[in-house]
Amino acid sequence: MPETDAEIVLQIEDKEQETDLKVESAEAAAVRFEEAGGKILVPPFDIQIGRAVVVEDPWGNRFVLLDASKGLLVTNANGNVIGNAPSLSDFSG
Repeated sequence: MPETDAEIVLQIEDKEQETDLKVESAEAAAVRFEEAGGKILVPPFDIQIGRAVVVEDPWGNRFVLLDASKGLLVTNANGNVIGNAPSLSDFSG
């Protein structure tokens, strides 16, 4: 969605809705989520843009917490993914 970090992704493979929340660190967010009474369903794992973890709140709602530590995806003029944009951590140090 223009001028925001939000995006809408339509998928037709699963019947269940998936809610993804972008966080600074998937690992740190999972710890905070668990401390607040939620549970970790799938421990942190690598994804193309960074790391993700699947969690569930006390009411049974599932969320995917993901970070962009590897950089967001870059597409060409035809909309094909061609790699990752540099992440902000690439410029530190």
